[in-house]
Amino acid sequence: MRFEKLLQQTANSPKLHLRDAVYGAGGQAVLLQEVLGLANADSRGVRHIIFGVNRSDGNELVFTRLGDGAPEELQGYIELIKRYIEPDLKVEPLYGDVQGHLVAALEISRCDNPPYILKMDASRDLRRGDCWVHEGGVFRPAQRADLDRMYRYTAKHRSQATDNNIVRVGFNSNPTQTRIAVPLPDTARPPSSQEAYRMQIEINSRKEAQSVNIEDTGFARLLHTRLYKDDRPFQDQGINTLVEGYNTVLDSYQEQDDYFYFETHALKLNFCMVNTGHTALEDVSILMILPWAEQFRTAEHLYGPPGEILTAKESELLGYPKVKHYKSAVQVKQDIARLEPDQVVPVFEQAIRISVKPELAGKKVAIRYSIHASGFKRPEEGRLKLVMA
Repeated sequence: MRFEKLLQQTANSPKLHLRDAVYGAGGQAVLLQEVLGLANADSRGVRHIIFGVNRSDGNELVFTRLGDGAPEELQGYIELIKRYIEPDLKVEPLYGDVQGHLVAALEISRCDNPPYILKMDASRDLRRGDCWVHEGGVFRPAQRADLDRMYRYTAKHRSQATDNNIVRVGFNSNPTQTRIAVPLPDTARPPSSQEAYRMQIEINSRKEAQSVNIEDTGFARLLHTRLYKDDRPFQDQGINTLVEGYNTVLDSYQEQDDYFYFETHALKLNFCMVNTGHTALEDVSILMILPWAEQFRTAEHLYGPPGEILTAKESELLGYPKVKHYKSAVQVKQDIARLEPDQVVPVFEQAIRISVKPELAGKKVAIRYSIHASGFKRPEEGRLKLVMA
């Protein structure tokens, strides 16, 4: 059905060219001329070169048989177009059946950044910088008026693009998902809390044993084994030493707690973005603003297991974004050199780590973002919502 609709276009349509057969050996220059001509045509939308069909003098469709190697040849054409033509075009092969005949096509889209030219010599007669146009069913070299038209169109298109919101941002890998419910990580028992609980039992049991005169090293060893099993060797410590350890457990377990809150039991959050425009965006950066509170803390860097401390620079090399803390907010920044059209890409290489306390159950958290890119008159801004389930 798609090919039937394409073939309903007039014979002189600037967006359509029919060929009896593929280009074959020695047809490289003709292929490049025709692709350039269609891409630079004074028209809007997708363009096609259809193989295996042409029109008779009476404007009737005449079909020819395509060889078995046509699919492989079309794929080779796509590689050739990528190598020789700039700016980039999106070219895809199509196959179908029309009136019982096999036909194939090259579909050329994203023709919104003319003029398209050769970026290197392709033959003796087709040289770097050459530009062609398809008009009235004829392919011809571009003239000054054609180039003026193309530059006017490109300038207008870029201006319109920078005035509109063309970048979509969403959670995970879905750019349309601007609201998400996430389960709260279970952070009720961090390592320091578990250690304090065991130490309190040990202190109270030792005090009770001491009060009835059964406190000795054997009792202390037995109690220690019951509490810690084989995780920690026994040390003969007095009650005062145990109490001192209990009072400083938060400090002595800082690394274990950080690893617990910001890695093993962290909320790991990532986003995606997609450029819905027709041309690639350059020098893109996204700034995300998250709230900062004791119950909702974003890690400045990755946390390794106890004894494996990672700096912010090391974390950045591992793909963690740049995080800055302010009085009541956190700014997370990610730079992206080039954002191609229609490609959903993750915002962060490493998901940001957030420590979330149980008090936030049922609460909603707003995340604001702004996107900057070369050519934008102003940043694109938006808001996402996180619901703590």
